[in-house]
Amino acid sequence: MTTPSTTQLDITSTAYRNAYSRINGMVVVGEGLADRHFRLLSRSIPDDQQELERLAAMEGRHASDFVGCGRNLGVKPDVGLARQLFAPLHALFLERDRAGDLAGCLVIQGLVVECFAVAAYRHYLPVADAYAAPITAAVIADEGEHLGYAERWLQERFATVEASAVAISRRALPITLGILQSLAADLQAIGMDPIELVASFSELFQRALETIGFEPPAARRILAGAAAAMA
Repeated sequence: MTTPSTTQLDITSTAYRNAYSRINGMVVVGEGLADRHFRLLSRSIPDDQQELERLAAMEGRHASDFVGCGRNLGVKPDVGLARQLFAPLHALFLERDRAGDLAGCLVIQGLVVECFAVAAYRHYLPVADAYAAPITAAVIADEGEHLGYAERWLQERFATVEASAVAISRRALPITLGILQSLAADLQAIGMDPIELVASFSELFQRALETIGFEPPAARRILAGAAAAMA
């Protein structure tokens, strides 16, 4: 699959602006939900409340910053579509939160969503406009910190959370891959290769699973199962 190079992108074209509106909406809504999710986790993990509230505040700032990126281009984020696409993942997080499944919550937000974000921002950075590029670079560093928190928490409790991590990954990964699939044309329109993005997400998520304690073959099986569910 080919995508336009940075020099070929016309950020003033209707096609670019329409695609950017949808992608920007996903980013803004995703960061806003991350803020909410980390605040819910701060309530459930009182020993880490201050740290989780700090991470939540970072996500809230990201949402505001990316609203600014759209405003700079004269584009309004399509938050309606984004809320629709994120609804199943958000509902799954709330389900696990109500069940007191902290491991499930951290796999969803701390591994799945953060790997999704890091992969997406890394692929967007080379084609970002001059205003968005430094904001995106700063956000990438922040998201790595959020991923690191979840990895440490899950790694320290791997023996007791392993089954939950497998179960929730099997539910959350197909949802996430479905989101990427539904946005493929828009990603391509703003200069990103959706196939390469899926590959990067998968690589990051496998690495995260291995970091928390899964053997590489087990991590690969989890990802393969998600891919099979999409077929």
